[in-house]
Amino acid sequence: MENINLDEMRAQFAILQDKLQKQEIVSDRLLRETMKAKTTPISFNKRIVYICTGLCIALLILLSGDSEPLFSIPFIIFTCLAVLFSAVATYYIHKPVDKLDFMHQDLATVARVMAKFKQQYDNWLRYVTPTFLAIWFPWACIEYAPRFCPAGDNPLPYCLPLLIGGLIGLFIGLKSHFRAVNAAKDILNQIEDK
Repeated sequence: MENINLDEMRAQFAILQDKLQKQEIVSDRLLRETMKAKTTPISFNKRIVYICTGLCIALLILLSGDSEPLFSIPFIIFTCLAVLFSAVATYYIHKPVDKLDFMHQDLATVARVMAKFKQQYDNWLRYVTPTFLAIWFPWACIEYAPRFCPAGDNPLPYCLPLLIGGLIGLFIGLKSHFRAVNAAKDILNQIEDK
């Protein structure tokens, strides 16, 4: 009688162990598919940077071709170089994330790559963006305002279109930045919770 109960308990234990193992496999696969899906904002951000780079350079080339360009050639060259630098940096920051195989790579590698990505994005926002804007915005105002300001008027109000456009661009850029950083954070939190 006890042997029958013991054999029955062993069989039930084996069945439960098998179910638990299948559950872990499903859970791991679900985790990896979720992480892969969360990279969509990161990829979207990269595509936006490339599209904006192309549009910006095309627009600046068109502006420089006028008989009386809106901005000076040195300013246009500086802006094009800064935008190209941004696109190249975006490529190199995203390259390790693009190479990740979420379905097969170990989670430690995924966590390391995502942590580095997040750190690089945060450093870009903290150091590069303010440095670029500290140079570019005053230079743009110096170039733009005097051309449209009537003689004797204060040229500062003529910087308002640049300021409004810059704030709109900054808002869009920050929103995109934080969406990508939050996606990386979510992936790191999922790995940590596992």
